[in-house]
Amino acid sequence: MSSSVYGLIASGIALFNESILAELGFAPTVYHNSLAITAITALAGNFLGGWLTTKWSMNRLMALAMSLLALSLLALPHLRGVTHVALYALVMGVAGGFVMVIFFSYWSRAFGRAHLGQIQGAAQALTVLASAIGPLLLAECVTRTGSYAVMFRLLAAVVAALAVYSFSLLQCPA
Repeated sequence: MSSSVYGLIASGIALFNESILAELGFAPTVYHNSLAITAITALAGNFLGGWLTTKWSMNRLMALAMSLLALSLLALPHLRGVTHVALYALVMGVAGGFVMVIFFSYWSRAFGRAHLGQIQGAAQALTVLASAIGPLLLAECVTRTGSYAVMFRLLAAVVAALAVYSFSLLQCPA
């Protein structure tokens, strides 16, 4: 669920990121810079997440990723300076990097290899479906409210609940 919700959020924000930042008063160059920051920090998040999976359970790492994502979603409507946008992009990138590592590593550890293809196929299908819904939700929110902020607050609550749930799960076997 966490991976799918992340995909929903990431796809919606990716499609409308320039519009989201414009709504907050930022120029297109700020959007372009935030893309670079997110991409670079997502790679750093991949490396850090991979290392952390050797030290922590993946459930706890997902809880951290979801906590970072929830905080960034809560902050997004309140970004006021270029530094704020850079910090937001950094946190989103790291959280995304963690989610990617977990998504591709979790299934065999949790369920074994006997039906791994079917399990990963189902998980990937859910994530793709959620990613297709993300832009629709943001577009509908803007149409109904004139702003993206309501959806970011709602999604932050969902993501925070997923963080708590991930943290409360038993550890994924090593």
